[in-house]
Amino acid sequence: MAYLLRGLQFYPGKTVIHKLDPRVKLLISFLLMTTVIMFTEAVVVTSVILVEAILALKAKVFGRWARTVYATSPLIIFVFIANFLFRLSIPGQTLTFQGIYESLLLAYRLIGFLASFSIFFLTTTPEELSMALTKMKIPYMYTFAFISAIRFTPVLAEELQSIIDAQRSRGLELEKGGPISRLRKYIPILVPLMVNVLRRSYELAEAMEVKCFGAKKDRTYLRELKMAGKDWFAVTLSLILFSFVLYLRFFSNIKLF
Repeated sequence: MAYLLRGLQFYPGKTVIHKLDPRVKLLISFLLMTTVIMFTEAVVVTSVILVEAILALKAKVFGRWARTVYATSPLIIFVFIANFLFRLSIPGQTLTFQGIYESLLLAYRLIGFLASFSIFFLTTTPEELSMALTKMKIPYMYTFAFISAIRFTPVLAEELQSIIDAQRSRGLELEKGGPISRLRKYIPILVPLMVNVLRRSYELAEAMEVKCFGAKKDRTYLRELKMAGKDWFAVTLSLILFSFVLYLRFFSNIKLF
């Protein structure tokens, strides 16, 4: 869980990916996610994951990106088991290789889906994301709530790890026992974590009241977003590749396995 939460934490860098306009990075992530949604073929999903891995290498965040993907493995296994059991529950369905393959493919697609936005959050500061959403005419109240959640994510990840270490030092063994026993052992971890979340929420609300949040509708920023040449190049290349993807999906007779 801690690794998954750290996948939303900005990692500073001076790479080309970091310097792209946040609106461009958001567009690229959205196009990658849409591609995974449109196709069910393993070769296309693998291509998307490879593109995401290349972007992570280019941004020098591959290790963090890979750990985020690894942290989603329990969810991926759950999706596979749930889909497989659902297929078996349908009258007339039996255990076949095709059913196992389709269940695996659905879980495999989830990797590409979740990893598409991990690169975005790893290379984009909350301030840049806030400016990008504001430029897209999203009300600032919603933007602030979303950005605040992202800001608290790495803090919660650190607190979660600290609580786990503290409880382990007191003799709590999370790895032993059956599934129900393990879930019960997480109660001493989740309770203090929720208390810390509520405490931080009250502190944030009081700080917003003190600073008269929402008193003025028009907001200004220290730095304005401007599209540079590299941003337009990235947008053009992304749209060209996505147009090719749309052609393969709706107009081509090519079989992609």
